[in-house]
Amino acid sequence: MIQDRQHIRRGKDVWVPTVCAGCYNCCGVRVHRVNGKVVEVVGDPKASNSKGYICAKGICRALDLHHPSRVVKPLKRTNPEKGIGVDPKWAEISWEEALDTITEKLGKVREEDPRKLIISHFDISAYKPTIAFALAYGTVNFIWNRADYCGSASHPVWLITNGALNSEIDFEYCKYFILWGTQLGHVVNTIPLVSGHALAERRRQGAKLVVVDPFCSNAAAKADEWLPLKPGTDGALALAMLNIMVYELGIYDVDFLKHQTNGPYLVQPDGHYLRDEESGEPLVWDLSDGRAKPYDADDLKDPAIEGNYEVAGGSYRPAFHVLKDHLGQIDVDEMSRICTIPIERIRSITKEFCEAARIGSTIEIEGHKLPLRPAGIDFKRGAAAHKGGFNTCFAIHLINLLVGAIDVPGGQRGVNPQGPYWSAETGPDGLLVPSDVITKYNKPYPGRQAKIPEHLDLQELFPAALFTRGLYPWGIDNPEVFGIPYKPEVMLHSRSNLMLNSHNPHAMAETLKKLKFQVSMVMFIDETAEFADIILPDAHEFERWDIFPANDPYAFIAPGPGEWYWLMRQPVVEPPEGTRPFLEVYFELAERLGILDEMYQIGNDSWVIDEQYRFEKGKEYTIRDIAERQAKTILGPDFSWDRLQETSCMVSRKKTIEEAFPRMFFKSRVPIYLEYLLKHGKDVKAVTDELGLEWDFTPYSPVPVWIPCEAHADDEGYDLIVTNGKVPTHQFSVTTENLWIDEIAVRNPYTYSVMIHTSVAEKKGLETGDKVCVESRYGKVTGRLMVTELIHPECIGTCGTFGHWAKGMPISLNKGVSHNQLLPPPSLKRIDTLTGQIDTCIRAKIYKAGERDDA
Repeated sequence: MIQDRQHIRRGKDVWVPTVCAGCYNCCGVRVHRVNGKVVEVVGDPKASNSKGYICAKGICRALDLHHPSRVVKPLKRTNPEKGIGVDPKWAEISWEEALDTITEKLGKVREEDPRKLIISHFDISAYKPTIAFALAYGTVNFIWNRADYCGSASHPVWLITNGALNSEIDFEYCKYFILWGTQLGHVVNTIPLVSGHALAERRRQGAKLVVVDPFCSNAAAKADEWLPLKPGTDGALALAMLNIMVYELGIYDVDFLKHQTNGPYLVQPDGHYLRDEESGEPLVWDLSDGRAKPYDADDLKDPAIEGNYEVAGGSYRPAFHVLKDHLGQIDVDEMSRICTIPIERIRSITKEFCEAARIGSTIEIEGHKLPLRPAGIDFKRGAAAHKGGFNTCFAIHLINLLVGAIDVPGGQRGVNPQGPYWSAETGPDGLLVPSDVITKYNKPYPGRQAKIPEHLDLQELFPAALFTRGLYPWGIDNPEVFGIPYKPEVMLHSRSNLMLNSHNPHAMAETLKKLKFQVSMVMFIDETAEFADIILPDAHEFERWDIFPANDPYAFIAPGPGEWYWLMRQPVVEPPEGTRPFLEVYFELAERLGILDEMYQIGNDSWVIDEQYRFEKGKEYTIRDIAERQAKTILGPDFSWDRLQETSCMVSRKKTIEEAFPRMFFKSRVPIYLEYLLKHGKDVKAVTDELGLEWDFTPYSPVPVWIPCEAHADDEGYDLIVTNGKVPTHQFSVTTENLWIDEIAVRNPYTYSVMIHTSVAEKKGLETGDKVCVESRYGKVTGRLMVTELIHPECIGTCGTFGHWAKGMPISLNKGVSHNQLLPPPSLKRIDTLTGQIDTCIRAKIYKAGERDDA
């Protein structure tokens, strides 16, 4: 690829607008460069996603530019042995030798079976071009990254109900917030600077905040109420709240359920819809004329959501009635015992939330009369990362759905299911389906056909999932068990530390050793890069162009009223001699392999490129050229680079009310009863039976069920459950090698500590400052103890993605502990068999370091 070094803004003392990559949120910043050196990073007041604010991660990004351990020359491994602590014995090589070697390996593998290549990275702005490379090359194995923790269980719930990848709450109108296993509005979530400012303002106006979390996180510390539940029991709490809503309080939005959901669809005794014999469409019972008719009949006036109705000699109930009967069987006292939240508090919170939703209230905005539901629940990893993750997330979201607080003023909202060039659609049975722009390949609804896997992440066994990236090690280690007819050989890896952010590193090491050739494109030699055969020095985000927009619009533009805005990343300084942006390397490899034209043609169809700007065969383009074509497509032909002189944020227009609050404008319905899972469960069973696999089909239920984690069973000697949470100053392991961030973390007594409750410490004779060992059946970590009241008494608490041991990470070396070292590789007992979500609950014991393991 042509390397563009001609368009860096010149001057001895200049401010350059660009986009931060201190986390995945792509906030607009302004970078001050003096005499060729970056001296300051501040928020961009003209950027709609930062509004002049900046977090600690963004301020500190400049330090990584000058880190003494930064890789600035290509390296090759001279020691064929690989393993934790094994010296690779790096030798410097030229870029030409490195690319020649990589091209030769890739060419040979492509001739044999291109599926033997794995693409691994975590970079939002690079997803589309690297997927295009993978498709042009012929591999199906993209993209392996830290999806053990990303939303395998939560994303599908939002996609089938909101038509969106991510979730938020309407800060402007909400008066009752519940943050459930998330810290929305506390700089550790999506669109953090906007949401942080908005939530703070709403709290000043009197809104109530409730946080559900085993640890008193930054969000919980600011809340009106903190509910410290036992890890992994979120589903039990949600089911108890649903029972109380429907049976004890009798509060639910009847009008919403009738006209906006599949609640009226008649259900047969086997759980499937009762369908019209001619059209095949689900039938509903119209109370206005006492007849069954298709859900979309022109003369349908008053669909029933409760009761038993005779149709063609059979008796059938609406889906909401089936759900209600199911919820009636929930023992709320037992659920309270399981989650350890007193039943009185559960009843109180449920009543407050339902009353705050103000069912029946409306508001007029720009001439449109809309439902007003000023109460919302947001949930993410804390609730989702468990064996029953999908059922848990769906149960939590049902609380929003039953009061109609979804994509209307005041309630929970999906992040931009409708936009300037995309919109959620109406799918089978009249239910909502997300746009192809949001998810083209894997739609959780209606889902895909289950079959013997071809992908190493085994996605074919999870037809109702969005992605199953956390299962790559399972497929790599045991391809023959799953009927995969090949073994992987090569991995192109960058910007994701698989050794630290997945599971037990000793097991992951054995997985990586199975790959014959690994290329790591990195700034620092971390624990995963130590397994590479060739290392290519990557560029910092202040040293590169990226394709446009840097922020995916369906995930990282603030939802609700406001503007459509798009971020353009531009270089502030030239990269050090010998380094290249990893995305440029992909284009260079594509050219060498003879697949560049095909990669561009795939880009023409998937990179948001208008017909007049499509790439021509036989021509080369810089990343900047590609970004310009995308910008002219999205912003219009009048786009000029002059706009980038003042801000990296390009505003196209104001959002319409239909885009800001889409629910009442969609023709599609929202599912509160997941009938489609019955077919998927049957299809998966046929495949797993053929493969001789035991499989858990409990999650394939049309109504939410409580599924305990493996860690909820007693395990003699391992008496506590380890939980892990985020801190606002760190993002994955991206920030751990930053000196300023480390100084902040060291001064926070919780960041690098192991935490237990005061009552547990007293029983075990432990004190703050003790060096302790935390041991599970799969791994062991050592750290300093913090004794606190701010954690559930059955927990051991850890923060972040810490515990580095790589020599190329000197600042983060031995700082904090790695929760993931305690986890085993994926197995049937420890995944959600519906979505592939990894269960991060683990039983462990804690004792003073140096004592016997059985002490």
